[in-house]
Amino acid sequence: MEIESISLHELKKMNDCEGLVLQGCGGDLQEWVDGINNILAESGILQNERRFEKAYSFNNEDLTCLLFPFEDVQLDVGKLAIWRLRTMEDFGSIWLSDYVSNNLEEYVSEQDEDFEMEMS
Repeated sequence: MEIESISLHELKKMNDCEGLVLQGCGGDLQEWVDGINNILAESGILQNERRFEKAYSFNNEDLTCLLFPFEDVQLDVGKLAIWRLRTMEDFGSIWLSDYVSNNLEEYVSEQDEDFEMEMS
């Protein structure tokens, strides 16, 4: 499995999908992905022996973050919601849509303004 690095601008454009964002992922990102897949499988959140096959990494405010998109994976969303709330303090767990609206609205607006100024 490949972990693709994306920019904050690319992350903002992912408004047509949902996913789980973990904040402050230090060290080997593949270990994070493998560990989260194992935890979610053992908790019955990942179903039918499916795993996250795609993950994205990005940096924001000196934190390395991982995004696990929900496409192509079978989840028990209710259990995942409870797990996310329980791990919010440890992993900074947040839905992608919440992360974008809470952390990137101002950043992306500034980027768009800079781009528009360059085009003028």
